[in-house]
Amino acid sequence: ITISTCSMRNAKNRKRHLHHAAKLFNEKASKGLLYLLDNGIFPNPVDPQSVSSFLRNGLVVGLDKAAVGQYLGEVGKSETPDKVIPAWERDWFHKAVLLEYCSSFGFRGQTLLDGLRTFLAAFRLPGEAQMIDRILQAFADSCGRVCEESMKGSLKLFSPDEKRASDAAYLLSFSIIMLNTDLHNENIRADRKMKLDDFIRNNSNYGKDITDEGKDLP
Repeated sequence: ITISTCSMRNAKNRKRHLHHAAKLFNEKASKGLLYLLDNGIFPNPVDPQSVSSFLRNGLVVGLDKAAVGQYLGEVGKSETPDKVIPAWERDWFHKAVLLEYCSSFGFRGQTLLDGLRTFLAAFRLPGEAQMIDRILQAFADSCGRVCEESMKGSLKLFSPDEKRASDAAYLLSFSIIMLNTDLHNENIRADRKMKLDDFIRNNSNYGKDITDEGKDLP
């Protein structure tokens, strides 16, 4: 057996494992992640980078976007002395995976709108408000520091203070999502839909705690 034959066989086995893990993950996240650990796809102990990579690249092997969004939005469980909890179910692990996931997009050189589009195309936002908030905050922390609106970009609309920049990115992202929902929701009457002037007014100035003096969004 040649090296190339062994490599091809290993690649096929890995792909088969990934497909099966995706199917299990879509049913219950913990099952899919445990399968990847047991079959040597994940390192032992498993790390947030490996799980993030699986979520980011697993759509091609059958990961469901809704299942990805659900895992990203979960807060995780706190450690208890009387119960052993797998690492991927722990609160600190969920937070680390979400940060790794956001960082994997590379938002530098993109406007916040383009970054948000790319980000939300990779998974489906869960329905729970707290989950959406958690995901958008992580996105804003990652994108708000390097996007074109940041001080590192060409537009330089956000504050040089990273916390303020993140808050501005969060509010603008949330407003964009609400605008999109508003425009495409058939249950909202035409006369109640958000107008351009409303959107501009809502996002021109977020207050002195977020928007620096003279830095209103155009």
